[in-house]
Amino acid sequence: MRNTGKNSGQRSKKFALINQGCRLNAAESQRIAQELQKKGWILSSPQEAPWVIINTCTVTHRADADLRKIVRKIQRENPTARIVALGCYVDHHGEVPGTYLSLPNPRKMEVVEVLEEVDRGRIARWKSRGFLKVQEGCDLACTYCIIPRVRGPSRSLPWAEIERRMEDFLVLGYQEVVITGIHLESYGRDLGEKSGFLNLLQRLEAFYPPVRFRISSLDPRFLTRELLAYILSAPHIMPGFHLSLQHYSPRILRLMGRGSNRGFMEILEEIRATRPEAGLGTDFIVGFPTETEEDFLLLYRFAGEAPFSYFHVFSFSPRKGTRAAEIRPRVPERISKKRSALLRELGRRKKEEFARAMVGKTLEATVIKEGEALSENYLKVKFDEKLPPGNRFLFKIEELRFPYLVGNPQE
Repeated sequence: MRNTGKNSGQRSKKFALINQGCRLNAAESQRIAQELQKKGWILSSPQEAPWVIINTCTVTHRADADLRKIVRKIQRENPTARIVALGCYVDHHGEVPGTYLSLPNPRKMEVVEVLEEVDRGRIARWKSRGFLKVQEGCDLACTYCIIPRVRGPSRSLPWAEIERRMEDFLVLGYQEVVITGIHLESYGRDLGEKSGFLNLLQRLEAFYPPVRFRISSLDPRFLTRELLAYILSAPHIMPGFHLSLQHYSPRILRLMGRGSNRGFMEILEEIRATRPEAGLGTDFIVGFPTETEEDFLLLYRFAGEAPFSYFHVFSFSPRKGTRAAEIRPRVPERISKKRSALLRELGRRKKEEFARAMVGKTLEATVIKEGEALSENYLKVKFDEKLPPGNRFLFKIEELRFPYLVGNPQE
């Protein structure tokens, strides 16, 4: 890149980073931002940066459509920008139209070399919380999921590399770190560790006692008694737990390649009994091929009876290359939309009920932006005082203005 004017050199050192999709992508995006800034690049906005990096998602057709909208928006607002697309969309579809460069998952970090080193600069936080990717890929065979194809088999990050990344987080002053991966409970198996994820959590507690860790997602099928007991008792693990369930009908779970619903309710009830303040969430897929009214009602009743504080609802989206895309008959779109709406409304009511129960309590929360914090149990807290993003505070919850809690920071 050549400098053609007094300010062009300064502008050429800027990059923007847009993250699509999961927390694993967020962890990778954060790493890219840090590595670029170590080489002197300046984090900026998509409207003014000459380089715009997009870490893509392709888990649904909507994610693909969203990516195309993002590219068009950048082209309108910053027509001279060079757009670099990374990750899952590239693995699944190839080059992203309208981009300068498209790199698949195995080559993501090459973007750091593409944007050559030009100067040394201060490393800024890309987010108010740290995202630590400890595991990549998946060895499971969920019939609806394209991730094993685009991310490959399960691979664990060695402890030495985790230490290096945690040291970067400490330098940046992160007080909360989100542990991410495609399938966290498989961590360590490729390294010969039988209880790898539990061992990792225990190491993090021993080496980084000031840091609070949030676990991005857990699979109930691999949640051992020992692991569950540990995360419910460890003070450095934040009491917000997301369990990967997807459905409750035994028949649909078998078609999804996810076994049975055995133990779902027992695990949820144990978490609620042991940590009453814990946030409990999950994802549900509605309209999976052959889903009957009876299948949906099983799911709906379970969602209503289980102690969830929130859940995300997705309408089934067939992905080419997955076994589920070939299952027939498909659920008509109008029926799938109706079922999704019913489940989302139930989820809204349960979230409001859980949030209302927090009024009068004191919660720890990490400030994520001016006037807003994310509580330990995954609720958003509004406040009036000026507090630094990334720092943890105790908030006395005064009232509910759904979907937000309103609180006052405590001394």
